[in-house]
Amino acid sequence: MKLWEAARSPLVVAKPWMPLRSIKALLRRTGESVAPVVDEEERVKGYVTRVDVIMATSRKSFMLARDVMRDQPILTEDMDVEEAYKLMLSLGVWEAPVVKSAENPALRGVVTLRDILRALLSAGYKPIAESVAEVMTTENLNQYLVTPDDRVTKAWSRLVYRGLPGLIVVRSMEEKHPVGMVTPRNLVETDRWLFHRESERGVKTPARIRRIMTRGVVVATPDTPVEQVARFMVENDYTMLPVIDEEGRVIGLVTQADIVKAYIEGRKPGRKPVPVVRLPRPVAAEERVQYATREAVLTQALVEKPVVREVIGPTAKDVMLAEMPAVTLYDTVEHARREMLRRRTNHLLVVDDKGRIVGVISKWSMLRAIALKGPLWRRRVNERLFIEYVMDKDIPRVKVDEPLENVALAMLTKGSEVAFVEDEHGRIIGFVTKDKLVDVYRETQAGRALVENIMAPGRIGIVHPHHSLHHVVSKMKTFFMDAVTVAEGSRLIGVVSANRLPFIAYEDATTGFRSRRLIWVRKLVRGAARMGRYVKVLPLVAIDVTVPLKEHVSPRDDVVKAIELMQKHNVDGVPVADEEGRIIGVVCKNDILRELARTSRLRAEEKPRITAEAKP
Repeated sequence: MKLWEAARSPLVVAKPWMPLRSIKALLRRTGESVAPVVDEEERVKGYVTRVDVIMATSRKSFMLARDVMRDQPILTEDMDVEEAYKLMLSLGVWEAPVVKSAENPALRGVVTLRDILRALLSAGYKPIAESVAEVMTTENLNQYLVTPDDRVTKAWSRLVYRGLPGLIVVRSMEEKHPVGMVTPRNLVETDRWLFHRESERGVKTPARIRRIMTRGVVVATPDTPVEQVARFMVENDYTMLPVIDEEGRVIGLVTQADIVKAYIEGRKPGRKPVPVVRLPRPVAAEERVQYATREAVLTQALVEKPVVREVIGPTAKDVMLAEMPAVTLYDTVEHARREMLRRRTNHLLVVDDKGRIVGVISKWSMLRAIALKGPLWRRRVNERLFIEYVMDKDIPRVKVDEPLENVALAMLTKGSEVAFVEDEHGRIIGFVTKDKLVDVYRETQAGRALVENIMAPGRIGIVHPHHSLHHVVSKMKTFFMDAVTVAEGSRLIGVVSANRLPFIAYEDATTGFRSRRLIWVRKLVRGAARMGRYVKVLPLVAIDVTVPLKEHVSPRDDVVKAIELMQKHNVDGVPVADEEGRIIGVVCKNDILRELARTSRLRAEEKPRITAEAKP
């Protein structure tokens, strides 16, 4: 594998005269780990890493990029990945710029050990050494260990002068149970550790490690599969993991360099193969789940219904939007949220640095991100989530003369809220959104279906007001619903709607999940003044994100009435109640999309037949 297959475009490019503090701010904002340094002619002169920028230990530092930048190694795009890996490790670096050639040092990109791992996994490479025990680092283990009460200066000196990829924070040196980690990224993302090394006065009491460390730690065991660790490191940007024994004590660590070695060179000298524990454990053949494609499952769910007349309606060209607001691939989800509010839209195109459309981000994709990344955000509150990780990439393409029923089926099959309309040459000329399809249904399909024919069966669409937000979002994601009814017994409270939820639950890229704080003030001594304070942070629940809504529809109402109620309250679904006022479910826009898709299925067969309709 050549290096150009693993390299990527840098998020930060610096000039030699740029202050180190400015580069640090850019690395913190983008989450990048390396910044190539180029001259006025865009030739690479060196590069700066996270370890280099934390050498500025004062907010008033005068250090520039040229004072700390590295000039080796400079990798070329036609170099073998194995050669680049060995060169980087020999010089003690984990990232480097990539140029066109040694004679022409024009910047082509950057590559890190994480990028090499990602390329190896994408290409289907299998590790030569299968278990963590065969490649983990055990030599001089104590130099990687610190305690929460150690000074930041101790961690800083080990990261800067010894070139360690990170440190494991243990409960104590006698009781080596891991409680956190410290990496250069922690120091880049906060200024609370600064000890003014460049100042004449300095700081007499540098901060403790517990103030900057990542609390909580993911661990590996000697029999953990290397491939499992590799995928975790690539997906979550971890440079190292502690390796623990059966009693939870640290017995070693595995770094990105160790994992790349497992793929390229195999086990370390003197190590013996260890049987790996693969998750999930294999099951007997008769117990195995029979998997089906998303399209097959959805096709089974498209319950056939009587066709009264052949639908001759508008096509994609008649309802498509010629323009749609856009954001770039490296913007944050918080920026996309602000753009949706400012532009009053539910969907944004995502373009790369060359202006090419690479995907779509919608409120529904934000919602899926909250369900998927929620636990990670709560643990790493300073993590910035970029659009690249939550956008929809597999967007359906339809022709200009495609009936809207077929457009709905394509969107439903792909799980997308947008479809690209292309001309006969394959060029994108417009966009059809779910909201537009629902609006057209309201205008043209009055009297064609009742609410009971399309709503989700049973009480699937109902949640309790005290259900956790994570449960609510996971339920919506699992059952393909973009709204659920919030009710307590027979009392209707409102709905949780996908088009409103990201703006309620997602506050800021630096704070992650919003939470509620309950504060108790207590007396430390009986009869004394109230001085102590106990604060408990709890996750959001359904009632915190509910849109109050007292109106509802009946199962025997026309679907058009439900759509009008959705548009009136700007929600993606409305509650459904029977004749006695009991809440029985929800009808949402995704149900209408499925209704259109059912019609497409019958039209494709060209021989409609009458079967049982969907039951509420």
